[in-house]
Amino acid sequence: MAMTTPEARPERPDSQPLAPSVPNFREDERIQARYKSMIERRIKDFASEHDSSVRRNASAKRDELRDDLNEANAEWERRNEALESAREAYRKLYPHHVKKLRVVEPTMIENMKSLGAAKKLYQAAQDAWRAAESAASNVRRIEHNEPQVEVELQRAIEREPEVVKEVTTSEKWLAEIHQDEELASVKAKCDEILAERENYAARLAAGKVSNDELRLRAFGEGDVKKFQMPVNGIIFYRIDQFGPDAYFIFRDVRKGLSALPYDRRLENLLDGVFDFIRNGKEFELRKSLQNNSPLPLTLLEHFRKCSDNDEAAQEAYRAHQEFIREKRSFETTPVNEADEMEFIAIELLAKFAAEKAQ
Repeated sequence: MAMTTPEARPERPDSQPLAPSVPNFREDERIQARYKSMIERRIKDFASEHDSSVRRNASAKRDELRDDLNEANAEWERRNEALESAREAYRKLYPHHVKKLRVVEPTMIENMKSLGAAKKLYQAAQDAWRAAESAASNVRRIEHNEPQVEVELQRAIEREPEVVKEVTTSEKWLAEIHQDEELASVKAKCDEILAERENYAARLAAGKVSNDELRLRAFGEGDVKKFQMPVNGIIFYRIDQFGPDAYFIFRDVRKGLSALPYDRRLENLLDGVFDFIRNGKEFELRKSLQNNSPLPLTLLEHFRKCSDNDEAAQEAYRAHQEFIREKRSFETTPVNEADEMEFIAIELLAKFAAEKAQ
């Protein structure tokens, strides 16, 4: 079955209204994805910088504690030496009052005989002991603080997600990063996209959106392309309705979607898989064949080509069988005769359907 391509496409009459303006959804998605990626990159950078800062602070505290500990140990050693010297001085005159590490106070008589020197030596040894004990206590305090640094570090690391979220969602941080011209430019485009979506939603709620715009917008969002030939392995995938108009949505084996106006004459073709091929100046319609086989490609095989696994293909096939059996009351939607591809495709399908019905 063949149909010749018209030599020239008719011009749009001056009185024909222009098509509604519809966003380029794929480009909008790309812009929004880019903005999201840029924000995520900056959040990751902040999180990395914050983590590095937390670890640097912990490292600085460790270094400071080590320095403090070294100094405390040195001071303890100096005071220990002073303690030993004070004990030794007291031991020389009163050896019976120095018992290992314990120093005993001299008697009143011993102190009087020495004109108070015994008491001074004893007091010096006691003061040196207290100073050494204080130095030892300081060493123990610093040593106790060392593991606390690790505890505080772990706590800070555990709080990092909370801190990062708190900072990166703040108006101050967002304002700072948007000082970057590139990021600000992409955000401005995203704001325009959001404003357009909000305006459309308001017009839709107010009933100010035409069926034509509904269709063009739905096709744009769903990536439903204008019907083009040649194309292989297409099926009648579903039917979309916009007011009184309905459209067949076709899918090829590469999962590409395209649309043609609904035509009641084509209902008996919904269970087939078709190829639109070009032969010279003519387009032809035929049933798709299996690879290296004269057998026709079945709907199930089409779904297998478009599915990740056989279970998904079987489920999609069963759902499509329900679609085929569904009773419909749509009226035929007029073809845009100015679109030769659309016109030729519908006529080829109609002739095929008529031959099948005979």
